[in-house]
Amino acid sequence: MRRRGRVARVAITAFAAITALGGCSDDEAGPTEATEATDAGSTDAGSAVPVSTAPGADACAPVDPVLLVDRIDEAVAAVEAELGGPQQYFEINATATLVNLFVADVAAESVTPYAYVGDELSSDEPIVGATGNTFAADAVAVDTSRVLGCVSAELPDTALDVFFVEGGAGGTVRYTVLGTSAQGGQLVVEVAATGQIIGVDAI
Repeated sequence: MRRRGRVARVAITAFAAITALGGCSDDEAGPTEATEATDAGSTDAGSAVPVSTAPGADACAPVDPVLLVDRIDEAVAAVEAELGGPQQYFEINATATLVNLFVADVAAESVTPYAYVGDELSSDEPIVGATGNTFAADAVAVDTSRVLGCVSAELPDTALDVFFVEGGAGGTVRYTVLGTSAQGGQLVVEVAATGQIIGVDAI
């Protein structure tokens, strides 16, 4: 199903904005862009929990994802069917209730926000003045059963709020998880496609 309307979006980098979809609550809080990753094996100041950040660490255990990472492909397919072919994205993110997709028009320096909720796709008007790194959907290659596994295991007192796919140089992507620590404050955790923790920043 497809409808036009206001889109609930959680955006970082160029966007940093949230709007509500159909009266949804504002529990998807917007993050601040992460700073450089912490050193391997560091202790995050916000959570005071030591984490293993070595990219070659043991495989993360599969978990039932609390965020809709397993519906990103479905959401992308809906957007690209709507627009008639492959697109470039500034960002895709998944909360517990929806998938947000920010479709780039590089020539026009604009971004069109889409939200995929259930089986319904909605969009907002394009936002002009958007620039930055973009990526194609085929650059996203996460193991949806494991990408949140190490964060859940190593930061058990952190509630996971949003999973982000962000564009990098040359069409690459970066995966991060925004979480809220039980000790207060929020954490941005950079992860590998298979879930290993690369770095943690308190915000």
